[in-house]
Amino acid sequence: MKGAPLIPFAATAFLGLLLVFLLSLVGLNVGGDMAGENGEGNNNAEEQEFDDPIELGESVYEGNCASCHGGDLSGGAGPALDGGDHSAEDIIAAIEEGPGSMPAGLVDGEEAEAVAEFILAENE
Repeated sequence: MKGAPLIPFAATAFLGLLLVFLLSLVGLNVGGDMAGENGEGNNNAEEQEFDDPIELGESVYEGNCASCHGGDLSGGAGPALDGGDHSAEDIIAAIEEGPGSMPAGLVDGEEAEAVAEFILAENE
């Protein structure tokens, strides 16, 4: 008689774990569909289209630079980018070469140029 209560308990535990697993799979599929429908998910600048390079630069800056240089260019872990008399070429070179502890090549090409334009526009 001791073994009899174990069978209903084991069956209930197994069904419960199976239900949790199935609901997790359903939730993953529905969550992915909902993110696609609402336009949420990855917000990479490459996936978005920008007519204005300054808007592209702002988007790239927020995603790659703001965590160190501050959302308002005032600095933080990295130096402040507000003020100064740097040219677009100086800024692009810094982005590509990564001076000091900044990693090199976080963005490149058109995105680096757009970030430089954004920084210059913010400093006007």
